[in-house]
Amino acid sequence: MKKQYFFARLFVRTAKGLALLVILFGIGFCVLRCYQASSAADAVAYQPSPHLQQALDGLKDTFLSTEQIVDSFNAGNQSTTPGVQGPRFPIVIDSNDDLDRIATELSRVDQERQKLKESIVARFETFVKSIEEKLHAYAAVLQPSPSATPATGQDLVPTAEPAPPAAPPDEALFSSKLNASGAHDRYANLTERKEFLKVLGVKAENAENRVILGEAAEQLERLAKLLPEKFDASTAAGVDPAVGRSNEPQAEPGGNVLLSERVARQLEQLRAGVRQILLTSWSIDDAFEEAANFFSTERDKYRAATLAQRGIWLAATSRVVIGLLAAALASLLILVFADLVQTQLDTASSSVTVADAINALRGSVAGAPVNEPTPVSEPTPVSESTIWTEMARPIIEEGPIEGGS
Repeated sequence: MKKQYFFARLFVRTAKGLALLVILFGIGFCVLRCYQASSAADAVAYQPSPHLQQALDGLKDTFLSTEQIVDSFNAGNQSTTPGVQGPRFPIVIDSNDDLDRIATELSRVDQERQKLKESIVARFETFVKSIEEKLHAYAAVLQPSPSATPATGQDLVPTAEPAPPAAPPDEALFSSKLNASGAHDRYANLTERKEFLKVLGVKAENAENRVILGEAAEQLERLAKLLPEKFDASTAAGVDPAVGRSNEPQAEPGGNVLLSERVARQLEQLRAGVRQILLTSWSIDDAFEEAANFFSTERDKYRAATLAQRGIWLAATSRVVIGLLAAALASLLILVFADLVQTQLDTASSSVTVADAINALRGSVAGAPVNEPTPVSEPTPVSESTIWTEMARPIIEEGPIEGGS
């Protein structure tokens, strides 16, 4: 019987070990999947670009250089330089927090560079705006005169040829992308606007207004020195007056508009033109744009890498969970089947015991001694006379017959 149930008993004895081994296999599978997921996640992890770091360093250097130039100009121009702070970018860029810090710092640098730009034209705009306000106020109290002869833009355009800047300008303020032709056009436009203000100052009736317009023209002359000297002085001196008139603010048609109102609008256009000439194409603008473009690219790369890592870990987690559940289920089935086999073995053992008991009982009954039957003696031969005697004995024992003697 033992030989017959050898494998069943072996399975029952090793069931717990098999269940533990399956659990260990499941754990090993999970560890292997986690290791593979970690390797895959490291392979697609975000790698910081050296170009972004170089662009940020360039922006930092350009910002400091621009701040020094603006501070030097404002010191000589009796203007106030706003209190700005240089950019502070993280040294190592390898996390989302670092990218958030860069985004915050770029936003602050953008505001700081606008303050620096506004500071160099603040004095000029103060003078021109004061004249604009006076002209608007003067036009408000006057009634339009039908006989008034509108002034044309040509009446206010000087015929004098512009002169080149007196001192060599600092080329670090403006971008290297500003070529000689662009620098020449900007200088020519500033010179024309300066002469325009001088003509207005000559025609002004109020002495205070003449002083203000003169100060504004002087501010344009100082601002023109900030432009890069990338053109020949003789070329700048030979500017075509027609070009100057085409770039000059023109008087609006219509005789119902007062002269003061037209001049105020021309001054407003002049301010906008000066801002366009002096506050664009700076070196800090190029550095900021380059850094912003690299930052946008790196932010997209980081997001893509984060999504890829998240997908890898989600897939690995699902497989790990499935592996653990399969191992636990397999171990449970092994233990359940072991219990069933043990029950069958116990049942078979009990059946064998009962059968053995029955057989033993039968053996004991079959081996007990049997009582010998009593031997019967052979019949003795009886004679005929004996038979008749035995037959007559009952009659004699009954007595005499009633009525006899």
